[in-house]
Amino acid sequence: MVDGTKVMYKIPEGTQTGTKFVIRNKGFKVVNSSAQGDYIFTVNVQTPKRLTKEQRELLVELAKTMNEQPPIKKRGIFG
Repeated sequence: MVDGTKVMYKIPEGTQTGTKFVIRNKGFKVVNSSAQGDYIFTVNVQTPKRLTKEQRELLVELAKTMNEQPPIKKRGIFG
């Protein structure tokens, strides 16, 4: 946190990149006041860049069970 302390925060399953969360009263102190602001942070989900053939097949199968389109493998600069 901004004061040097550590806080555990549980990120809900399925949270997408760009989701913002707020921890109340853990931000900077408000100027000319004893009040404390909120700490706001944004989630940045990192996805693997290289997958083995087996890993890719497993992700495709998972996508099918979730009724989502599997990623399309692009070839070259124009796909």
